[in-house]
Amino acid sequence: MQRPERLEDQVHFILGTLVQRELRDPDLGFATLTAVRLSADRGVARVYFTVLPAPGVAQADQDAKSLAAFQRAAGFLRTELGKRLHLKRAPELRFFQDASVGEGNKMESLFAEIEAERKARPEDSEEEA
Repeated sequence: MQRPERLEDQVHFILGTLVQRELRDPDLGFATLTAVRLSADRGVARVYFTVLPAPGVAQADQDAKSLAAFQRAAGFLRTELGKRLHLKRAPELRFFQDASVGEGNKMESLFAEIEAERKARPEDSEEEA
């Protein structure tokens, strides 16, 4: 029996490879799998992804298109995953947009704003010295 973390890593690697090399759905966009979390019984795999929107497409629209594309491909991906891992029963795949990347981008943007405000503000400490 494999440790859950190791199996999650293997599932992540195999699914990432399949998405890159096997899926040809244009709605998928430029998607990247960011994490896989298995349930305790290993019956369900929560697969998290991020996607860069196509030029002229809103992020929310691309997210919805990519999620639908992943859901359409779930059966194929599950079958291939079972074959490659030699599992009697491959986990059910459930796809979720990874919000952590968006949150990280928001944080980075806030830090950039703070830095810009600091640079624009007159230097009080130098005048007092």
